Amino acid sequence: MQAERLAHRRSDAVEAAQLRSSLEHLPLTLSVSLVNSVLVGLVLASAVSPVVVLSWITLIVVLSMLRAGLWYGSRRIDLGRSRRSRYAALAVAGTLLSGLLWGCTPLLFTPLDEAHLLFLALVLAGMCAGAATVHAAHTPSVLAFIVPAILPLAAVFFAIGGRLQIISGLMTLIFGVSLCVASTRFGRWFREITEAQLSLAAGTQELDEANMRLTVETASHRSTQAKFQQSQKLEAIGRLTAGIAHDFNNLLMAISGSAGLIAMRVGAESAYTSHLATIVQSVERGTTLTRRLLAFGRQQALTPRSVDINEVVSGLKELLVATLAGYGRLELRLGQARVIAFVDVNQLEQAILNLVINARDAMPDGGVVTITTGSVELMGGEAGIDGLAGRFARITVSDTGTGMPENVRLRAFDPFFTTKGVGKGSGLGLSQVYGVVQQSGGATSIDSEPGQGTVVSIYLPEAPTDTSTALHRSRLAPGAGWSSHDTGRRIVLVDDDEEVRKTLAAMLDTAGYAVASYDSALQALEELKSRRQVDLMVIDFAIPELRGRDFVTEVRRLRGAVPIVFVTGNAEPVALQSEPWVLQKPFKAASLIRMVEQATSDAEALAPRA
Repeated sequence: MQAERLAHRRSDAVEAAQLRSSLEHLPLTLSVSLVNSVLVGLVLASAVSPVVVLSWITLIVVLSMLRAGLWYGSRRIDLGRSRRSRYAALAVAGTLLSGLLWGCTPLLFTPLDEAHLLFLALVLAGMCAGAATVHAAHTPSVLAFIVPAILPLAAVFFAIGGRLQIISGLMTLIFGVSLCVASTRFGRWFREITEAQLSLAAGTQELDEANMRLTVETASHRSTQAKFQQSQKLEAIGRLTAGIAHDFNNLLMAISGSAGLIAMRVGAESAYTSHLATIVQSVERGTTLTRRLLAFGRQQALTPRSVDINEVVSGLKELLVATLAGYGRLELRLGQARVIAFVDVNQLEQAILNLVINARDAMPDGGVVTITTGSVELMGGEAGIDGLAGRFARITVSDTGTGMPENVRLRAFDPFFTTKGVGKGSGLGLSQVYGVVQQSGGATSIDSEPGQGTVVSIYLPEAPTDTSTALHRSRLAPGAGWSSHDTGRRIVLVDDDEEVRKTLAAMLDTAGYAVASYDSALQALEELKSRRQVDLMVIDFAIPELRGRDFVTEVRRLRGAVPIVFVTGNAEPVALQSEPWVLQKPFKAASLIRMVEQATSDAEALAPRA
């Protein structure tokens, strides 16, 4: 069906081109016809009646004017199918009438001697040859002129009856037939050439469209490839960062735990108390740093729940205004509809605060920071935002600051990358935003140009209607201390880091627990296979040889429902989400003891009574 439509359109275009070619030469044809009619009249004026000659010339002039009007009208319109049929009929009628007027001259201008008849035959032959030339593309017009112009002349020659006249009549007919055949062949050739040109034009257009599509797809592919490479780079940096944060957390755990144990032994009145406080403060700063690193590496434990992003932004307004500290004006453009996102509200607030701080620092001469909220439908695909699809809550923070060049924009999320002066920024603000949003199942984007400000958008998945906001995990606040006594309980401790293991063992020992510590999972399993008492286990989730879930499976097989407290410096939110007792390194001794006591108490409450 499509091929038939294309064939019809191409045939219509060819016929329109044939007709237009004939009409385009009409002014030349009319001019020659008028000039020749006047010359013929002058030559024959002495041989025939002047009234007949003037009447004939008048008819030629009137017909030429009508045909000139047809030519003028054809130039101002598009020769579509309906119009083309009408104009073709008028064009053929015009040439037919012209052929009749010229062909009837041997019959009108009588009697003619042989000289005048020969002159008139030469004029008609020239007119027919001219018609075959100028109307060659449109065969009906050629035939409409030649046939009525030649036949009367041949009939006159045959009517005279002499040998010379009969031969002249035959030659006249042969001449006319030759012109008709030649014009027919030329018309066919013109049609084939026009079809080829149309096919070439259509092919060229298709090629141009294909090139255009290829150009667009190439640009899209390059953009997608650049995004993918950027994502791969950030993913690799995130893994490296998370690994560093894990090791750093172990160091902080050893330092914090040791400082806490020393503080217990020396007492509050010791001369070393201030130094210990400095150590604790430094550990807390280090803890904040590692949490930002873990946020970028998407390795921190989140507590997502359904939150109204408009309420979150509104609740931060006073803090954000204070943060701008006169360096800019805050504008809130909150969406009309209520948008519920599924995210850790504390991390979201920190992310928004980081974005506003960055915006403030990008406006040294002041400006406007605008926070816009709303809901957006992402269609996904390579050209989409990180390939996301579905409905997402969008929070946009824009500023009127200095903006970023392209090379800076591409590195904006890299940890420790900053364009601020020494001591004015850690380079972790945007990386923390990136990590939290990515870990929450969303995406981030930055649009910025030098002198045009910066727009940072974060996309968070909208909360499903059946979202449960509760997590099955104990959240224990650190206590001020604990009572040291002999509990009679025995704990198996597993951690591959020696300093952390010693620190944790010391904490538990001080609290009155008997501790068996091991640096590998296989050693701990050998302990569990023995008949010795095991009341609780404290294990690092990332221990070598048997990782996390596999180790827990073996523990359950050997010792049933023995309670397990997980300590981790590199949280595994999915793997640990179902575990009730988890501590994120670094933590204080009081937090560990409280969780151990809670785990032991819960296990005893659930144990079957004899």
